[in-house]
Amino acid sequence: MLIVGTSVALAAPATADYEQYAMNGTYSVVSNGEWARMNDRYQDEPTVRSTWTVTSTCTTALTCAGKVTSSLGWTEDIYTTSGANWFVKHYVPEWIPCPDGGTAPGLQVYHIYPANDDGLVQNVSDTWLGDDVTTGPSGNCGRSKSLVLSLPVKILKIS
Repeated sequence: MLIVGTSVALAAPATADYEQYAMNGTYSVVSNGEWARMNDRYQDEPTVRSTWTVTSTCTTALTCAGKVTSSLGWTEDIYTTSGANWFVKHYVPEWIPCPDGGTAPGLQVYHIYPANDDGLVQNVSDTWLGDDVTTGPSGNCGRSKSLVLSLPVKILKIS
């Protein structure tokens, strides 16, 4: 009886490099108060400038997650599950000044996407556009209506 042994070398599966889709680096962030809307009514608000340090990784071209550290003193998660639409959610504990001297909280949500010079989605870009929307829940400060402040945001990679 002759036994012939064969060995099969299994190669590790090739992994795609999705790093090009990740948002990494230092960014200049400008939320433009000149185009602010308060509950869908345009009104001037202060323009907010900050610097973000972003680290993220992508497991696919559509799924990425990481952290944002803002020069305004907070650190939050950043993520996308669609490749184009990225989100950062930041809880603001004392956002709304109330008539009685107190304050009420808000939830700030950055909804951004990588863009080309014409503002169109571009999968890989150093320019990001979108909205900076902060919402105070209904019932805060004795109001039965939510307060929603929306500012256009532009984010540029600086390093």
